[in-house]
Amino acid sequence: MLVGAALLVAVIAAFLGYAHYRAHRFLTELPAKLGIDVTRETNAFTYSQSVGGRTIYTIHAAKAIQHKDGKYTLRDVGIVVYGRDSNRADRIYGNEFEYDQKNQVASAVGEVRIDLQAPAPADAQDKRTYAAGGEPVATQHPPKDARIIHVKTSGLVFMQKLGVAATDKEIEFESGGITGNAVGADYDSDTGVMVLHSAVKVVGLQQGQPATLTATRAELDRTDKQLVLTQAKYVLVGGAKASAGQTAEAQRVVVHLREDGSAERMDAEGAVTLTDGDGGRVVAPRGNVLLNAQSKPLSAVLSGGLRYVADEPLRQAQGEATEGRASFDKMGRLQHVVLTGAVKLHERVRPSDTANALWSERDLGAGTVELALVANKAGKAQLQDAKASGDARLKVANPSSKQGHVTMTSSDLAGDVLTAHFVPVDGVRRISVVNGAGHTFLRQVNAQGVVNTSSGDGLEVHFQPTVGHAGGAADEIASAVQEGNVTITQTPAKKPADANAPQQEKATAARSVYDGATQKLTLTGNVQLADASGMLWADRVVLERQTGNAEADGGVKASYQLSGNGSEPVHVLASRGSFNHDTEQAVFYGIAGKPARLWQSGSQVEAPVIEFDRKQKRLVAHGVRQGDTMVVHTVLVSAESTKAGASKAVAAKTSDKTSAGKTQVIRVVSQKLVYADTTRQAEFSGGVLIESVDGRMRGQDAVVYLQEAQKPSAANVNAKNATAAHALMAGPSAFMGGGVERIVATGPIEIDQPGRRATGERAVYTASDGVFVMTGTAATPPQLVDAIQGTVTGTSIRFRTGDESVMVSNGVSNGVEGKPRVRTETRVKKDR
Repeated sequence: MLVGAALLVAVIAAFLGYAHYRAHRFLTELPAKLGIDVTRETNAFTYSQSVGGRTIYTIHAAKAIQHKDGKYTLRDVGIVVYGRDSNRADRIYGNEFEYDQKNQVASAVGEVRIDLQAPAPADAQDKRTYAAGGEPVATQHPPKDARIIHVKTSGLVFMQKLGVAATDKEIEFESGGITGNAVGADYDSDTGVMVLHSAVKVVGLQQGQPATLTATRAELDRTDKQLVLTQAKYVLVGGAKASAGQTAEAQRVVVHLREDGSAERMDAEGAVTLTDGDGGRVVAPRGNVLLNAQSKPLSAVLSGGLRYVADEPLRQAQGEATEGRASFDKMGRLQHVVLTGAVKLHERVRPSDTANALWSERDLGAGTVELALVANKAGKAQLQDAKASGDARLKVANPSSKQGHVTMTSSDLAGDVLTAHFVPVDGVRRISVVNGAGHTFLRQVNAQGVVNTSSGDGLEVHFQPTVGHAGGAADEIASAVQEGNVTITQTPAKKPADANAPQQEKATAARSVYDGATQKLTLTGNVQLADASGMLWADRVVLERQTGNAEADGGVKASYQLSGNGSEPVHVLASRGSFNHDTEQAVFYGIAGKPARLWQSGSQVEAPVIEFDRKQKRLVAHGVRQGDTMVVHTVLVSAESTKAGASKAVAAKTSDKTSAGKTQVIRVVSQKLVYADTTRQAEFSGGVLIESVDGRMRGQDAVVYLQEAQKPSAANVNAKNATAAHALMAGPSAFMGGGVERIVATGPIEIDQPGRRATGERAVYTASDGVFVMTGTAATPPQLVDAIQGTVTGTSIRFRTGDESVMVSNGVSNGVEGKPRVRTETRVKKDR
């Protein structure tokens, strides 16, 4: 709009400074041309006055009649006034003039014509011919810069005593294809002020287009070199060029003129209104334009609070600012615009005016907005770059329609400073890239209502401008890069059935990169992700916006607070991880020499691959390749109960003082581990090695049953170990906690303890009494080899950790069934 403002105002100034001002100059010089002592000749005469050998003016009349009352009537009068250098000639001629010598009043009867700035006749004969109304030879080849202004009026009266020339009739003037008219005029030779009373109108061509200037009143002050227009309006009325239909109007316009009559500056006030010919309109209380010597604009200002409105078939907009400033190049083309003071702009665009075409919306707000413009091939100024500062914010909302259902996506950008570059797409200017600096902010809402926000120090957003996007015109984000203290949040869409607000997820990083084509967000540099139930740290994380899935690598660490679990969170360390948002499943990977590790309190699992299902509270650990053996390392830590400790003491019947609440550590090495918290079973397979302070057990597979953890009683918790005891014996949902209830191992079993070794096919260990039960097959019965007692074999061998008692049971004697069962118990005391 400021393009139209400056250009239109410049045209007004050019018209008034060139055509309008010069067209009415005859009113200034009329007294000198008519105020003479006419001779009493009754026939044709010519009168000339010369100074210094140069002719100043010439009067010719076909006939002069002197009346008895002292008045004169002049017929077919021609008056020519020459310039000081005799290089031009102004001619006034009419059918009849009446002159009252006594009152010094001259008036024209009928039509009067004036030619201003005409080429000067070359010789005396030409001068006489020209004064008589003929065309001199010199006019056949006028100078290239000759500007002849033709004026026609009637009822012209000159009052010599007052120095005033006036008419209340219509005035017409024409020059260089420009025509104009007004009703009524007066000129005061003392003050040098000329006034056109009403209906001022100038019509001509501006850059090949019809243009019209109108005003209810015009006042020219030649002394102060000012032209004042009242209720002025300028209109480019037609043509195919981009500026057709542009208008400029104001209640009062003051044009400041140079010595040569050209416009130097224009001041407008009172509902200054500019339109761009396409339905756009800007209104401000005041406007100012500065022009160069060629009447082309140098700068323009609209102040006092400007308002902008546009209503086009494919575009609707409204905006406001306190002030707008524009600057132009040497050709008078708009280059730069600055809007200041709470700048706001709301814009709606659509690809077509069909009934199903959807509107996209853009909102811009800032303290200051700077615009850089370029002219297209049609000469219309178009936006190329924009800079918004002072709490700048840009919001783009795009609609899409699928099976009659309309959804909206939006992008909201903010920063201390936002800069944008625009490109043409199918004749429409679209956003190409936006850069932000200082407290940048990006908010995106997808079609499902998921809200993603991010903040940081710097921002760069590339748009993919499209037209006809699902019935709408869209500016979609193709990519976005944010750097410096990046903070990201994601809020899932709240469904109607949801009773609670959506759970928010948060992330921080040094840098984030968003790819609109894949809708993936890549975070790098001290990445941290958090939600209500856990946190994730990594050097790099790739998030999928549509699914919520993620890939993390480089120093991966995760902490999960399981639902209903009041104990310490579950922690994980890995080289990389893969996360499924909907199923809440995570897969962690280690590297050679540094396996993935999961732990809670003292219990932990190490393996090349750890699969963790947070929702089902299930864990699977295994090698990278199928068949990898003995790569899963598990540590189970729990506190033995008081009851278990007392049972051992009674069974051993020794002076050993088994401490209630003694910490129990069991280490398991296996090919694979599957743990389900619902059943509290840890299944080890593919070869198993179980170690504790009481020895080690080997087998093919093993199942460890964990008991529900019990909170410590006040008697077993003192001020020093309260925290540790609570962590080890947390609530009933502690993951892989609560103590070992029993262990069942199968396959070829080997148990090594100090002083003895047992083998078999199946072993059951009960933690409450520390008893092992070994069984086997007929071909390979269980066997216990004791360093002191020797070798014991039977169908079942039972022995207890912590003492030397062994119980052997035989269900079959010499291979013959039906024989009485034999039970043997051997107790061997060792030297102390």
